[in-house]
Amino acid sequence: MSFPALLRSSTRARFLPVPRLPRLARPIGALAAVAVLTLGLAGCGSDGNDTPPPAPTGCATDSTAGDAGAALLPVPPAKVTLLTAGSEPQQAALSAFDRANAQPATLVTTSTFASPDGESATQSATTVDLPMTARVNCTDPTDIDMQIGAASSPDTALNEALKAQNGSRAGMSIGPGVAPISLRILPGDNADDNARQAVEEALVSTFQRSVTLPTEPIGVGATWEAVRTVNAGANVRQSINATLTARNGDQLTVEFTIDESPINSVFRLPDGGTLTIASYSMTGNGTVIIDLTRGVPVSGQMKISGGRTLVGGDNTQFQQLLGFESNWSQ
Repeated sequence: MSFPALLRSSTRARFLPVPRLPRLARPIGALAAVAVLTLGLAGCGSDGNDTPPPAPTGCATDSTAGDAGAALLPVPPAKVTLLTAGSEPQQAALSAFDRANAQPATLVTTSTFASPDGESATQSATTVDLPMTARVNCTDPTDIDMQIGAASSPDTALNEALKAQNGSRAGMSIGPGVAPISLRILPGDNADDNARQAVEEALVSTFQRSVTLPTEPIGVGATWEAVRTVNAGANVRQSINATLTARNGDQLTVEFTIDESPINSVFRLPDGGTLTIASYSMTGNGTVIIDLTRGVPVSGQMKISGGRTLVGGDNTQFQQLLGFESNWSQ
């Protein structure tokens, strides 16, 4: 496999956001970049039928955690440091999931990619509209089940491929701070690589940047920092600085900024080789409404962008400019 192909393979297998089949190019200047995990998702499809199975109701009586075919995919935990507790009244943000009612939700994401290189410059954008039904497990309040509905995309070919995702399932375990600590994917045979990768990127890029709440009592105006390390070819330090701007019963509105930077200059390729990170940055911000009775956010938007420059042993440079946006709605 050629060096550019290896680097492309590493990007697709380990990093988000990444559009489908991006082409790497040599940079004209040194810009900055990012890396984030990717993981495998396959759907238990509906044989190409446009109509998804009926949305489930109530709580989940079974779990992807108990399925022998489900892949367990850890989400790095975040260390939360409460900076200011906010105004009175202060109350701990403890989950109290609603077992009687399933949660309809929609996640829309857009991954962008650009490789500036004169006449060989490339750029692309992949948008995925991912409806789902989230349910807490009937007996385990830390287990959230997600059934994927009729996923779609403005891209005609991808939109057709996504039909096979109707009815596929995913799940996650919730830890302290109402944060996902693992994702579970129940693979199926009907979705092709493009459909699987598109849904993978939507879920992983979103949940790996989810806001973790403090376990201490907090009030409006509370501020905290959540730090996690993502091992994704490069070891990436992700820092989220958050502020509780409003609270209405079980619903918390949080505004946040996000910064991702490499811990060292080593970028590992799938074949065991390494590159040097010459420059790297990824920054963004967002707002999310977390309902302590629900398994996924009821509303929110996040946008992050940046880039990276990688250098090979022969001083060949490769540049990527990346971006990712996510939007939650009911």
